[in-house]
Amino acid sequence: MKLVLGSSIVSCAILLSSVSGLAASGGWQTDGQGTRYWHVTPRRGQCNISQAKNLALRAGIYRSEIIQQDDNVIVLRGLDQSGDRREIGFGNIRGCPELDGYEDGRF
Repeated sequence: MKLVLGSSIVSCAILLSSVSGLAASGGWQTDGQGTRYWHVTPRRGQCNISQAKNLALRAGIYRSEIIQQDDNVIVLRGLDQSGDRREIGFGNIRGCPELDGYEDGRF
């Protein structure tokens, strides 16, 4: 009886530690084949970062990275075709509209 009780306690401890690990994983997802990747779905009505990066790529900005993100704007910095650094700003709403007149961080 003591052995069953002890193994039950150990099983519960393992289960609780795995549940807290899942909660702490944040945006890490798995594809079921051992590959893990980071994916966070934006709140409803906000710009998806991958969509903003794709729009920057279409605008001719390669290897972009996020330099600013808040409730109103997402700013990406990358390289243009000549190798110069460029920044592009998007509104942080659904569809990620490009901000007109945004040049080097000034509106």
